[in-house]
Amino acid sequence: MDERTLQKILAENYGIENASLEFLREGGSHTYLANSETKYLLKVIGSAFFDTAKQSVSIMRYLEGNGFPVPQTILTKTGDAVVETDCDGEKKLITLMEFIEGEESELEACASEVGELVGRFHQLMEKYPEEPVTKGKEFFIDRYLECLRKKNYPRVAEYEELGERLWEQVKDLPCGICHGDMHRGNLLQNAEGQIYLVDFDTICRAPYMFDVMVMCDMTDYFNLKPEDVEITKEVYRKFLAGYEKHHALSREEIDSFPYWVAIRHYQLQATILELYGIDCINEGFIDGQLWWLNKWQEAMTDFAENIE
Repeated sequence: MDERTLQKILAENYGIENASLEFLREGGSHTYLANSETKYLLKVIGSAFFDTAKQSVSIMRYLEGNGFPVPQTILTKTGDAVVETDCDGEKKLITLMEFIEGEESELEACASEVGELVGRFHQLMEKYPEEPVTKGKEFFIDRYLECLRKKNYPRVAEYEELGERLWEQVKDLPCGICHGDMHRGNLLQNAEGQIYLVDFDTICRAPYMFDVMVMCDMTDYFNLKPEDVEITKEVYRKFLAGYEKHHALSREEIDSFPYWVAIRHYQLQATILELYGIDCINEGFIDGQLWWLNKWQEAMTDFAENIE
């Protein structure tokens, strides 16, 4: 969709005239900075992602209505949160939101504050009136195993055995509505220190601890270093102090953190392969990940014992 068409949509639907557009990124949508008297974030979404985008907007408006720090959704002149349009025979969805001038938070410095934010998010989402997709073992473990089988990876049995053991440890943990991609890049801290949570495209029903782990895991994805494990422990302790002000966790949940770190490698590898194709990694890379997981198992017991 060209710039002139987008400018026309902004003028007709939002009353925003002569906005300049700067392309920012492409993923499930094309995202632009729309600069008029005020800065906005403009997303142009293809029909394959309509349901996900509409759910994301619905959640943002729900959170905003409950005083939770998310970018404000900009409504059209007729009060709509999204605009559906047709461009050259292809349906598109347009969303517009407040542009947050901010930087990624330094988690080591504000882990307790971020913990409060995530705990409050989980608490609020308990009353969200819609039901998102549920993600369980098939999503977290089995997708990657199936990819390894398709690649005829010779050590797949080791991944299978470890995957079963990991899931056995977390399968009965409490579930709720989770962000689904709760990493530090989805936090924005403005000049006044306010932290915003963004990007709700992966909302799902899953164990709460998945969100908690993704935010607190400070280990290097490719090279497991003892100092990173110690930083992760400290961040996790501080995070929990804030999180549990709003949303309680059982001892079993708290102790499950290291299992989720390992499960994250299965989940993220499968997602990468789905996005970039099964041949985007080779056998050596998969061996390297297995080395990481085996080394992590050596640290798991000590990790759990040192979290109070």
